[in-house]
Amino acid sequence: MLAITVVSSLRHNSKGFFPVYIIAHVMSCLLVRPTNAFAILSHHLQSTNLLSQRHQNVILERIYPTARRNHKNKNHWLNLTSSYSLDLSIPTAEDMEDIGGLLSVDSTNGDVILLDGDLGAGKTCFSRGFIRARTGLGNERVTSPTYLLSNTYSVNGGNTKIYHMDLYRLSGTGDDLAPLDLENVFSNGISLIEWPSRLKELPSARLDISLSIDSTIQNDDCGTDSKRRFMKLMPYGDRWVERLAFLESEGYFEDLILDSSII
Repeated sequence: MLAITVVSSLRHNSKGFFPVYIIAHVMSCLLVRPTNAFAILSHHLQSTNLLSQRHQNVILERIYPTARRNHKNKNHWLNLTSSYSLDLSIPTAEDMEDIGGLLSVDSTNGDVILLDGDLGAGKTCFSRGFIRARTGLGNERVTSPTYLLSNTYSVNGGNTKIYHMDLYRLSGTGDDLAPLDLENVFSNGISLIEWPSRLKELPSARLDISLSIDSTIQNDDCGTDSKRRFMKLMPYGDRWVERLAFLESEGYFEDLILDSSII
């Protein structure tokens, strides 16, 4: 939660000039080596002409004290009921990637995200934003592993791996899931699973994301048809409830939240 709190400081003080993958990369480093994280942030600040020197100093001065102060309240959100969920309207492909990047912050081994939705609903687009942000590689090529079944991305020098899986071609019967070693993947990596309906059992702690298209017209998985997508986020387990509720309370979703009666 420390990392998410620091993102809040960046979001409110940087006036939108920080790409999501830069912010998430800083946060990932912060969890391991705070000095390196702030060195990366300082380098990015110094390399842009968009921010005044005074504005740069304000950001650097405010981030860490704010993070330390709010980290003590990490259990504040655990009293929410198990029925907690969020419904969002995602107007563009860039917004879809940004949500993926936002949810990548503070992700760690054992985190599982299940991505459900029709073809072209944005599952791979979300995954692209998540993977680029978590690895800090803004130009990383991320495609759907429809035929490979699984693509793996290393984080933190290989100590953490992101498994991006597409189960569309599998039936979920017999032993067709066995080669994926899902028990090990769910426990020892970060998992992004497209077409989770093929799974025989679901992890008890996970984030379910359901995507749908606000139109019968669709061109590709990132929504170049410019039609908005609907996203429903359903957290299971204290960790996911805590993270999602914190992001909502900090206003990250405020311009995207839908009344549930609209969907």
